[in-house]
Amino acid sequence: MDSNNINVEDHDQGGSSVPDQRRGTGNPDGRRPRAVVVTPTYDEKESIADLIAVVLAEQKNVPNFDLHILVADGHSRDGTLEIVGKLAETNSNTHLLDVEERGIGVGLYKGFHHAIDCLGADILIEIDADFQHNPEDIPRFLKEISNGYDVVIGSRFVADSDISMSFFRLTLSVGANQMMRMMIGVKGVTDFTTSYRAFTKEVFLKVSPESVTWQEKSFIFVPVFLVRLLECGAHAREISVTEHPRSRGYSKMIYWRYIYDIIRFSIKSRLDIILKPDGP
Repeated sequence: MDSNNINVEDHDQGGSSVPDQRRGTGNPDGRRPRAVVVTPTYDEKESIADLIAVVLAEQKNVPNFDLHILVADGHSRDGTLEIVGKLAETNSNTHLLDVEERGIGVGLYKGFHHAIDCLGADILIEIDADFQHNPEDIPRFLKEISNGYDVVIGSRFVADSDISMSFFRLTLSVGANQMMRMMIGVKGVTDFTTSYRAFTKEVFLKVSPESVTWQEKSFIFVPVFLVRLLECGAHAREISVTEHPRSRGYSKMIYWRYIYDIIRFSIKSRLDIILKPDGP
């Protein structure tokens, strides 16, 4: 990984250059680009129906896109599958994938592939199912995608972000991000660990499945996946977002495992940089 070639533009860089390619104005076949919001779930019956409704309500604010939502469920036992299944029967923009195993990585990775292969996704948006992320930010993600960015990161640590986290979660997030910036050397990234992002189909398909920890049961998939997207040469940008503590359901994060995985990945990435042979 050549960290010196990776740079993420700040959300308020008014003078930053934008790629010539613009999205959101239609495909060669005449259809609007399809944006599929992928949310991984396990036992989210208390929030999932409301989340689907609020996400799809943003369609009116993104008329140049065809907005869909895909629930990638880890075979919930609380009725989440049944709730989403019934909604999908009556709404053609709602989709369900039973990934049949737990884990945010497997849910997202299989969900992304399903969105591309079966739903015709051009743009993928990653969002949590517990309302920690505000679906009203979706138009802002798509605006930057239409401006030509390959990856748009919803950062909690840039100006104008509205966040409310416990002291423990804030300390964990700040520490994890500082460690990754220091060890990996990626310029401009303030939030590796957020799971609120948008990216194009093209850049996703550049990521080698073997390079991503999608089978891990911890949340390490989230930062590793972003690093791999950036390594592929993605033109990226951070934007401010709103994030508040979950008000429904329960957290599935195992904190000690996540901390361990962050440290392990950061050290390994640093060693790979140090030991990488110089070019010819």
